[in-house]
Amino acid sequence: MKTSLLLCLATLIAAPLALAADKAVDFPKATPILTFNLPDTWQVDFKDDAIMATPTKDDDSVIVEVDEMEAGPNTYDAALKEAKDTVSEFKNLKWDEIQKGDKDGLGIAILNAEGEDDNGKAFINLVLIAKPSSKNFILLSCISSKEGSDKFGPAIGAMIGSLKAK
Repeated sequence: MKTSLLLCLATLIAAPLALAADKAVDFPKATPILTFNLPDTWQVDFKDDAIMATPTKDDDSVIVEVDEMEAGPNTYDAALKEAKDTVSEFKNLKWDEIQKGDKDGLGIAILNAEGEDDNGKAFINLVLIAKPSSKNFILLSCISSKEGSDKFGPAIGAMIGSLKAK
């Protein structure tokens, strides 16, 4: 787990260099308050003011979802609980220490975990995003299989590293 965390942090630092062939994705679509980058080849679907993205239409080894949370910006503990509840179907969850910071006009808390589901080992990255003008937290969830993490780890790190306020 520590190795994957270090890889993620190293990727965040190198993210601006890795974004040359990426496309910007705005959230929410109608009145964006944040933007991030995904590889041009990724499938991005907007549904009910939420985003779901996968490496391709047929590859769900990595699933990225972005949605507004119920928890408001002054309810951090409630937002943490709500975020963790979104992955409650995973078993044997082992959470890393929460990383907090500010990035390009956004308050960010990153929760990384490993767990298991019916398909095997899963890597979970939950990013709580707060913008001072937002009414609620935004949750960016990235869940990947071992294969998806190995293949798309740099793209996942670059995506998180590209988050910024609109």
